[in-house]
Amino acid sequence: MGASAIRLVIAEIRPGEPVRILEEATRSVPFGRDAFSTGVIRSETVDAALSALKGLRKILDGYGVMQIRAVATSAVREARNGDMFLDRIRGRTGINFEIINEAEESRLVYLAVRQRLGAHAAFKGEWALVVEVGGGSTDLTLLRRGRPNRSGVYALGAIRMRQQLNLKRQGPELRISLIKRYIATLIEEIHVDIPLDKVTHLIAIGGDVRFVASQVQSGDAGEAKAIPRDEFLAFCDQIESTDEEVLAERFRLPAGEAEGLVPALLVYRALLAETSARRVIVSDASLRAGVLLDMAEPGGRLGAVDFAKQVLASADTLGVKYRYDRSHGRHVSKLAIRLFDALVEEHSLGGRERLLLQVAALLHDIGVFVSLRGHHKHSLYLLASSQIFGLTDTETAMVSNIARYHRRGLPQKSHLPWVSLDRPDRLIVNKLAAILRVANALDAEHLQKVRDVRLIPHGEAWILEIDGAGDVTMERMAATARSDMFAETYGRQLIIRQAGVAE
Repeated sequence: MGASAIRLVIAEIRPGEPVRILEEATRSVPFGRDAFSTGVIRSETVDAALSALKGLRKILDGYGVMQIRAVATSAVREARNGDMFLDRIRGRTGINFEIINEAEESRLVYLAVRQRLGAHAAFKGEWALVVEVGGGSTDLTLLRRGRPNRSGVYALGAIRMRQQLNLKRQGPELRISLIKRYIATLIEEIHVDIPLDKVTHLIAIGGDVRFVASQVQSGDAGEAKAIPRDEFLAFCDQIESTDEEVLAERFRLPAGEAEGLVPALLVYRALLAETSARRVIVSDASLRAGVLLDMAEPGGRLGAVDFAKQVLASADTLGVKYRYDRSHGRHVSKLAIRLFDALVEEHSLGGRERLLLQVAALLHDIGVFVSLRGHHKHSLYLLASSQIFGLTDTETAMVSNIARYHRRGLPQKSHLPWVSLDRPDRLIVNKLAAILRVANALDAEHLQKVRDVRLIPHGEAWILEIDGAGDVTMERMAATARSDMFAETYGRQLIIRQAGVAE
């Protein structure tokens, strides 16, 4: 469910075989026209969506579909009545849409691009930028030799610009001028997050850029097409001032596509101009293709071979943004995971929680960027307001809470970010924060003196034996002081001692 349409893909998934597309269908519904101008999905649009989904439901039932994943993006995500709207959809059609955040959107698009272009030189290049300009937003993922380095979704969509700039009432010259100024402002924001000047390869996806490829390049629809930089820029210049009705008639485009074509291409052109890419690689990858690949992956996203590496690379990029102590963060993460693995029988948590602990441990100190005093609280809100590639909103909230309790006070009912989590998630936060608290104390001087740890049952307590280089008195004292949450959570006292030293 995007800004301008509901798109359905039905596929057959068999173990060990490529995903086979059986049917695709699209129904135009102007969600973005409402959400980006009034902030609310109007009743007429709700009725149109229900009508469209009833028809799509018949197609689903006709195939005997066994598994459905339905996602909604920027328009529904931003609408004040988005949750109520989706509740009506679920009640009337039985289809349960989830609103995915920007980081999940970027991950799914990346899966599709990797599947289509994994062996392509551009995908594996030193710095490649994946760009999709949609109706509501522009999705950017910076790749370093094929792996996500950083990503972001920006309020730069064709429908959004039309609504917010009220383009229908403007003359052709003023319309183009307003769009370009709007784009230029957002490009400055993008530069803060993504070093566009480093980009040597630009990979573009989306219907508008595929249209350009069909006009200037030949080849099969499924093949990636390379449009030379000059040809792409020339085509954009050629149609820039062309009236929408003329575009629709000349290229036989539906009215909705003709309306969004020029604003979208101006975004692609502006981004291309900021890079040194010599061509635009156009792929037929899409968000819905990424959703299908995610469903086909055994074990879901956590079963993906490199998912954890992608998440941690994104976390590292966020840490660099806030000038974090990378050596300390990585060392605390290593110690925390050693403790997590030693406590599996006690906490009964799995791979998802292990990854959340790694991220929280890596980034627990980013609040120092704001102020050393109370930095655990600053870490909380910096993390809560950030997007980490592959993490849902709930998981991001959990990571921010885990990091918040790496020092000072324990969780209280008066702590709203913690209380706002569901009870099971609060319990997970407590278990992981208790581990992080001890792991962080074991690198109290940020000198990485503690090399390894072992947890040994000792009656009603545990002995935490540490292997260290040099004097680790400070680390032992800090870990003892910070073991309060550990004892409260796991029900045993923690005795800290150095390996090979008689007590």
